[in-house]
Amino acid sequence: MKGSALKKTFLNTVWSFLISLRLTIIVLILLAITSIFGTVIPQNELPYVYLRAYDASTYKLIQFLSLDDMYHSWWFLALLTLFTLNLICCTINRFPGFLRLIKQKDRDLDDQFLKTLPLKKNLRLKTFNEQSKGLISAVVQKSLHKPATLQSSPDSLSLFAEKGKYTRLSFYITHLGIILIIVGGMLGNLGWQGYMSVVEGKTNNTLQLKGSRELKQLDFDIRCDEFEVTFYEGSQRPKEFTSKLTIIDEGKEIKQKVIEVNDPLQYKGVWIYQSSYGTAPDQGVVLVGVTPNAAPQQQTKQYNIDVEGRVSLNEEGYELEVKKFVPDFTLGKNNEVVSRSQELRNPAAQLALYKDGTLLEEKWIFAKFPDFHGEQKGPYRFKFLNYRGKEYTGLQLTRDPGVWIVWLGCFLLCLGCYLICFTSHRRLWVKVEPKKDEYLVTLAGSANKNMSSFSRDFEKFFQKVKTMSKSTT
Repeated sequence: MKGSALKKTFLNTVWSFLISLRLTIIVLILLAITSIFGTVIPQNELPYVYLRAYDASTYKLIQFLSLDDMYHSWWFLALLTLFTLNLICCTINRFPGFLRLIKQKDRDLDDQFLKTLPLKKNLRLKTFNEQSKGLISAVVQKSLHKPATLQSSPDSLSLFAEKGKYTRLSFYITHLGIILIIVGGMLGNLGWQGYMSVVEGKTNNTLQLKGSRELKQLDFDIRCDEFEVTFYEGSQRPKEFTSKLTIIDEGKEIKQKVIEVNDPLQYKGVWIYQSSYGTAPDQGVVLVGVTPNAAPQQQTKQYNIDVEGRVSLNEEGYELEVKKFVPDFTLGKNNEVVSRSQELRNPAAQLALYKDGTLLEEKWIFAKFPDFHGEQKGPYRFKFLNYRGKEYTGLQLTRDPGVWIVWLGCFLLCLGCYLICFTSHRRLWVKVEPKKDEYLVTLAGSANKNMSSFSRDFEKFFQKVKTMSKSTT
């Protein structure tokens, strides 16, 4: 028995802690303070961003406290969990009282109960009959709601009407909305956000996650069929840019949509937004001039060749391939060809000449040095005439499994706030009883909130009954 009593005492202590207003205030203050840190300190940035603003020791402290990814840290999630438990326990603690109020029977208006009501008025009638009963009921129904008859006899009447009984649920609806928003936000931690570039006419399924160098592969492909951008007249400022995307899943075209800013494509819980655009530096079409060495006097022929594409030069089995393109040619370690930048400062293309499928030679040609041909081995001379890059669309991809829960929570929170601010549970009693040679009419009312508004409506109701009584007399 002693162990059972200790267990009960412990549970009561825990329950009192979870339903206390003090806990609510403390947790809200802590959440507010920590959110300031989450706003001031950049979130999910690369280390150099923090080291540029803070010294090494401060950055280590930021990492130790997880302030660089605060909203995913264990201690912030613990605060949210504690706040959610506090809301749930407070709601459960108040629910029995709400049920008692909803289930209670309509109470007749006696002298003791009348003293507890905030609004009450009296008037006297010289006559009272069935016509009077009907008129009073009609006034009550028009002013509030169809009344319930508590007691009726030839010379007496007791009516009760109420409106907005279930608006008392606003407290629970608001709490449920807040809980759903928090739970949905926590579920959002299981999701991800990243960026992807898709060249026009190409397919991609790999994105880079936001705030890291980690790559993620989708279980479906995204193809950019067409990209279009329009500019404001007389400027290079984009007015609108759109992408026609096709979702390919297991080799089948599943879905297609033209997306633009704030009008995304959604598939398998992934939202695909139009984010940016540009010219792909390593893809496009190279215009190559080809002149036979045996007959240099002949006119040079021009070929548009896709990067990594191949064209036939003549009927003798010669083929020319653009193996690689770099926008800013330079040599790196071990004489490896690299691009110093993504701008077209020194564009170059690597060509490969084939005869009947056999590689004859490889060489680089340069747009800024068109007369440089390198060592001559094959039967042709090549010249870099032009380059037309392919446009790419920049996509932002987001997967948030808790987004619909958050939206539902927002709706319930707005609904609860509306019910709290603009509705109330209004109750109205009318009692007629004989007093000597006349009849006493007692009107009483109450509301759980917005009493000033209900007081005005109660006064209007009283004046209607008073006017009705005069017309009846």
